[in-house]
Amino acid sequence: MFMRKGLVHTYKQVNIYGAEWDGTASTVWSRTDDAASFANPSPAVYNGSGTSPFDSLMPWSGMVQETQDGNVLVAIPKFWYKWTKSGNKLKLQIADAPKEGFLTSPAHADRGDGKGERDVVYIGRYHCNGNWKSAGGSQPKNNITRASARSGIHSLGAAYWQMDYAIRMTVQMLYLVEFADWDSQKVIGFGCSPGGNIFNMGMTDSMKYHTGTSAANRTTYGCCQYRYIEGLWDNVYDWMDGCYYDGNGLNIIKNPNSFSNSTNGVSVGMPTSGYPSAMNVPTVSGLEWAIYPSASGGSGTTYVTDTLSFTAANVCLYAGGFFVQFPSAGLFCVASIGGAIGNDSIGCRLQKLP
Repeated sequence: MFMRKGLVHTYKQVNIYGAEWDGTASTVWSRTDDAASFANPSPAVYNGSGTSPFDSLMPWSGMVQETQDGNVLVAIPKFWYKWTKSGNKLKLQIADAPKEGFLTSPAHADRGDGKGERDVVYIGRYHCNGNWKSAGGSQPKNNITRASARSGIHSLGAAYWQMDYAIRMTVQMLYLVEFADWDSQKVIGFGCSPGGNIFNMGMTDSMKYHTGTSAANRTTYGCCQYRYIEGLWDNVYDWMDGCYYDGNGLNIIKNPNSFSNSTNGVSVGMPTSGYPSAMNVPTVSGLEWAIYPSASGGSGTTYVTDTLSFTAANVCLYAGGFFVQFPSAGLFCVASIGGAIGNDSIGCRLQKLP
């Protein structure tokens, strides 16, 4: 703060937290910027304690549970990001205030729906239940088409939409800077399902800490949560709206009013399928966040450890893992299937865009 001719000028310090992947077979990223000296987080196991150097820092500290309209939601505050690719290296930086060269986080950016930028958005803590709500105590709704999930969730109110690629990537970016590792199942927990079957939501309700696994150890299958969001790679996959794949590649729809299975999107590039070993950063204005695989030479323990599957005939995307005990379907797993097809392994998750 300084004073000049009776005026007081206050400048907010911008904190930048970063992580960089060297593009080699290692899943581990190096911490950069204000996070350079941070220790790795220690998520909870079973009902134990946990800790993270990001717990007191925005936007992570603002990820809290709220109940609205009978839905248990997790708030995500706005942040600013920058992706940088140099050769095989990939760097992600998150700032807690506007910064030159940084862009507004995907889910909070102007979506062209007349709302402008949003200061906070919400994602369902749970998969949707039989009434399309985010609530524990019952099995997730499954065996549904993406279109039926879209309309069912939106029937809850004007601000409710099906989880889209933008909010999923927003969560992935927060996770990557915090955990600095592609392998979410290694650092948080295997997830999937404790019994290899679909199970009631709310298994993490008794956890004292916001991130961890319900299992006795990280390499035992159970139910996981990341900053109160349960089941990002457990129980059922979630349909992802605001995206589709066709002969033009990966297409993104920002405006929720225009969500569709096969139209209204803007192509960001042509992704490869398999275990990614390299990622591209799009150059399309407003969609620089939608990174996609450009090479597939990885495995379940190297590079990006989750499969990303795109086929021109199957245009709709879904994400995460499901109840089959499989240690290679974590936070970054994406697969495709015809949107008119229901499957008992695919459910849905809501978001609220105020």
